[in-house]
Order: sequence, then structure tokens, then C-alpha cells
Amino acid sequence: MLSVWMLLACAPSKTVDSSPPVAIAVPWNGGLEQTSKDLSRIRNWQPRRAIMHLHSPWSHDACDGEPLIDGAANSACLADLREALCTTGVDVAYLSDHPTHAADQPFASLFHIQPGDERIEEDGQLIATRLTCPDGHTVMWRAGIEDTLMPLGLAAHSAPNDPEASDRLYGLATEEAITAHKAAGGFVAIAHTEGKTLEHLSDLVQVGLQGVEIFNLHAMFDPNKRRDDLGLDPLSWASAITPFTSPDGTAEPDLFFIAVLTEQTVSVERWDALQAEGPVVGFAGTDAHQNVLPMDLRDDERGDSYRRMIRWFSNHLLIDGNDAPSPQQADEALAAGRLYTAFEILGSPDGLDFHLKSADGHITEMGSTGSGDTLVVQCPTLSASSPTNTDPPEITAIVYKDGARWAEGCGEHAISIPGNYRLRVDIVPHHLRDFLGKTADDWIHSYPWVYTNPIAVQ
Repeated sequence: MLSVWMLLACAPSKTVDSSPPVAIAVPWNGGLEQTSKDLSRIRNWQPRRAIMHLHSPWSHDACDGEPLIDGAANSACLADLREALCTTGVDVAYLSDHPTHAADQPFASLFHIQPGDERIEEDGQLIATRLTCPDGHTVMWRAGIEDTLMPLGLAAHSAPNDPEASDRLYGLATEEAITAHKAAGGFVAIAHTEGKTLEHLSDLVQVGLQGVEIFNLHAMFDPNKRRDDLGLDPLSWASAITPFTSPDGTAEPDLFFIAVLTEQTVSVERWDALQAEGPVVGFAGTDAHQNVLPMDLRDDERGDSYRRMIRWFSNHLLIDGNDAPSPQQADEALAAGRLYTAFEILGSPDGLDFHLKSADGHITEMGSTGSGDTLVVQCPTLSASSPTNTDPPEITAIVYKDGARWAEGCGEHAISIPGNYRLRVDIVPHHLRDFLGKTADDWIHSYPWVYTNPIAVQ
């Protein structure tokens, strides 16, 4: 993978667009505003930004292959991760370290506690910590593991006080492992859906699997995964991103992600198919290790920095209350599927609402099962802090039923047939033209912007 990155700076640029730039209304920001300040409450819910699938120095392949220095966590790499979580306004960070080295650590060590961190305990057991950022924002750090399965938000190792037994369980994809992970407080998901068969995923759902990735960042860049698992051209993106990554490029470096921003069709189709067996939560996995591209881009920051990758997208948990979310609130929203994936590199979606309404006014939220006759789609707009010029984006809302396109448009949609209904919002980013440089016309087209979890209509 690194050899691919090394070629990027010398690849030819795309066709030059000489049209005059449009005035910038909100300049580019390498971070994201706090959700409490930037995203509107939806009825009684406050969207809270969560990152799933994230690696710290306890993962053997993190930090350019040097996660540990003299047996201790790589302090510089850890500092980059903590700063990135603050800069990007993350509310909840669901870490997912590899068993090597995480399984060998006392559970409390998985939080990399630093002076000033708040300890959050339950029944005397450390289950989370809270980092306080320079601007006063706080980030809740949760522990988890990524191996054969990916239990998130653990409250203990899956075999407490037995590193060897925990390591064995983390390497299994069985009912035994799922049961152990849940007993340890974990939300049991699986990463890299693109590399799993539907039959395998279905078998796991039947014994308790709760969630799947519908988009994995690593897979969208990895040539082998693109070719073998996604049916995509392995390297078509490599030359395309030079306007963003080359020294003489003219496009905002953060935006090079849009070269691979397309629906991960294989994963989405498997997710849709799994809904027939009961609710299965879908989310996007960042899969950041800070271990691929140590060279700096034009903005004097490495191409795969934690900050850059976390900036690209997140999952918005819908949580009741104005205070920073508790572990219980975040875990409940995740388990209920009360969340949507947002590709915030295109702007932060504000005001999104998707629910089922019955004639008596009862509401069924995304991720839930209920009865009703009206689907309500309130389309999002760009949040106030989203980088933009003076041109508005084009936004399209598409409702899918059992994986097939069913209706389009904001507003209310009458329902008469049971099924699993979810919303995808697409965007044409005219508002980013001024940040796309001389090749802007090549990038002004439709992208997926938001995926909600489905509502099962009875």
C-alpha cells in the first residue's frame, strides 16, 4: 500500500478548469465544530459524533509499525490521536485495537489514561474515560477489539483476568465468542463486511451479531480489497487524487478522500439482506492506524493523519439530553441503531430527521420496529460551520425498501406495505467548488452523504 502512495506526487494531473473561482463564504476548516454548537436538536434528540473502528498504539500495526517504544505506548502517536479527536469534535470514540498488543494489557490500560482524564466507573470497574480538550469540549474514550469480530464499548476483557483466554475469544467468530463479548459489555459488530459472505454474516446474526460496517475506509483504498472484494478498479483513484496530494496541486488536500467516496455496494447489499433476520445496525468504520503515509502533503500534515481520516466521516448517535453523553446513553443509541453515517468531508448535515409516524401520532425511530402509515423525511442542510462558497449544493433524498429504491424526496411518504425502509441522502457539492482547485469540474457530481439505519415497518 505504501508503494502506491509514493507514486502519487508524480502522477499527471487532470484537465485544468480555468473558470473563475466563486467567493468563499465559510473557509476550509481542518476540524469540525462541536455537535452541541453546530447540529440542531431533532425533536428530543441531539446528534453526537461517534467514531467506530479506530486503532491506538495498543494495535501491533499502528503508528508506522512502532506502536510500542521500549514496551510503552508510542507517546507521539498517542498525542496525535488525542489531538485529532478534539480537533474533529468527536463526542464518543469507540476504539477497536488488535489483540496484539491489546489482549495482553490490563483492561484499564486500554484507555491510555493521561493526567486530567476523567475516569468513568460502573460498579467499581473503569468502563470509559473522558478527555478534556483545550476548548473545553470532552471526548469519551471507549475500549474495544478488532479481530475476527469487533466488540465495541467493552467494560472488561472478554475473559476477565485471563489474557490467553481473552486472546482466544477475540480470534473466534462463534456463538461462544459473541456471548462472551456481550457479557463483557460489548456491542458485537464485524468489520470489513466487503470481505465476508452473506451466508457467514447470516450465521453470525442468528447467534447474536449486532452490527456490520457498511463502509470501511481501508477497503476503499486497498488495491487488493478493491479488486477482490468490491469489484472496483484497484488503482483508478491513484492518479485522480494528484490535484489534492501533489506539491503543485490546487485542491484542498483533505478532499482527496472524494476520489474513493462512492457507495460500498457489496457491503450495503449484505446489510440490506441481513435485515430479513432482524435489525442489524449499520455504520461506517474509519479504520485509522496512522501507518500508511508518513510523508507530508501540501498542508504540512501526513496524508494518513488521525486528524485527516477522522475528519472525513463519522456516525451520528441520536441521544436525549444536552450534557455530554454517558457510556450508557451512547451504547443504547448504538445498540438501537439510532444513528446515521455522515460523510462530513462534504459538509456536516444539519436537521436530518427520518422516522415512522402512525395515525395516533406514535413515532418509531430509525433502527426500530413499529407500525405506522407515514414515513417522515426531513432533509438535512449544511451546518453553519461547513466550508462553503456562495453556491448551494444539490441534495437528493432516496428511500429504500428492502434494499430497492422505493421513493424520492423530502417530506412525507405514505406506506401501505411492510418492509425495511432506510434513507440515503446524496449531495452534489457545488458549495465546495472553490476548495477543489483548477480541476473542480471533475469533482462536482453526486456523492453519498448520509445513510440512516432502517425502520422495520410491520
